[in-house]
Parts: sequence; C-alpha cells; structure tokens
Amino acid sequence: MKKVLALVAILILVGLIYWEYYYIEPVPKPEIWGYTDPPSLVNMSWKKIGSVEVVNKTIENAGGLYGSVLSELSKIGYSMVSGNWSSKTCQWSYWTRGTKSYYLAYNGTRFLVIRGETGAVLNASDEHWLCGRPLDSSPLPSPSPWKVAEAMAISLGNKFMKNNVTTTPSNWTGPMPDWYLAKFSFKANVGEGVEVLILVYSSDDQVKYAEYVMKKEDRSIKFLRNDGGDYYALIALKGRKADVDKAIEIIQKPES
Repeated sequence: MKKVLALVAILILVGLIYWEYYYIEPVPKPEIWGYTDPPSLVNMSWKKIGSVEVVNKTIENAGGLYGSVLSELSKIGYSMVSGNWSSKTCQWSYWTRGTKSYYLAYNGTRFLVIRGETGAVLNASDEHWLCGRPLDSSPLPSPSPWKVAEAMAISLGNKFMKNNVTTTPSNWTGPMPDWYLAKFSFKANVGEGVEVLILVYSSDDQVKYAEYVMKKEDRSIKFLRNDGGDYYALIALKGRKADVDKAIEIIQKPES
C-alpha cells in the first residue's frame, strides 16, 4: 500500500512539474490571421480592367459592407492615405500596404472597390470613382506597421546605447509565426549576444497567438508586449538566460 501511495505521489509530482515547466495553454487562432486581402471581399466577383481588379455592383447593404472592409483593411496592415466620411450615404477611402493599394467607395447601394499596385489603382480611381478621388485629396497622417516596427527598434536601440550596449543588424534564428504585419530584428551585444525580434500586429489577440506559436517551438524565448497605439508589438528575445534577463532589465528600465 505504501509503495502504491509513493508511486501516486511521484506521478502527481511529475504531473505538476510538467504542468509548470512544459505545458503551454492553447491560444485560439484569431479570426483575422493570415489574410492578405479583406475577408469580406474574398468571395466577390472581381473584373480585370487593365492591371487592376474591380468590384462594381449594387448591394443592398453597401454601407455596412464598406464599414466591414474598412475595419478589415486596418487589421491586415493597410493604412488609410486619404478619404472622406463626412456623408453617411456616400463615402470613399484609399489604403496602401507596401506596393499594394485599395480604393473603396459606396454611394447608397452602389459599392466599388479597386485593388492592385499603387500607381495603377490611383490611375484607375481617376476614371472609376464614387464620392471622391485620391488624386484630388490631401494625404492623411497615418502610421504603418513597418514604421511602428522601425520606431520601436530605434527606441530599443537607444535604451541599449544609454546602457553602453551596442546593437548590430542580425537575422532572427528562432521560430517565426507564419503571419505578421511587419518585423524588425537585431542583435543586442549583451554577454554572448541577445537576438531581438519585433513583430507588429493589429490586435492583442494576434500578439497572444503569435507568442503561443513561437513558445510551442522554443520555451526558452522570452517575450515582452508593447501597445504601439494603432498597432501592437511582440518583442521576442533569444540567447543565454543571464544575457536575456539583462536585456529585459535594460528595456524595462524607466527613463531617467
């Protein structure tokens, strides 16, 4: 009986150790993950006109669809460059991400979308448009995921520099999620070196899922999160534990 109780106690202890050190609580994949185009437009019938693709149709809930696509564009990393939302029945907006662009508009029940390379979309929207044209409008100050990643890298680099730690460009060698809006990596020369990876997302749910995906492959990686305003950032640090702990201490040190 004593042997059985001892065995049970050992199994419980092993289970607790596994739970504490090895178990990773699953994080569900966010609804918006892996998309390069707005989900609401995936099943639309696109017409090829020159070098752009166009949706131009009558839809009963054109305003509602317009609002959904607006929200989705920002969540997959597009930035609004110009637009007009002063009217409830006739609105348009122009979005870019890298070299790709979207022109989006509705007027009552008419719904129009143009997508393609930036220059081609601008030219097409000068001919096919509703409510307004990007070429007639002043650009809006709008952050992009890449600008957020670069700004955060500069901020972290300055923190390290103030603590007499140099940084050098470096590729991340750890696990990488299959989707992100922007990334930036470098090496902080703390001890034997700490790899730093910055991933930018549009929601906290996306950040949590990215961390889960990476942690499943390498539990030694340490993570920090940062709310960049319009975007969220996941900071991953890889290296010797003592070096990573020192790097985190520097990053989290209050500004003097």
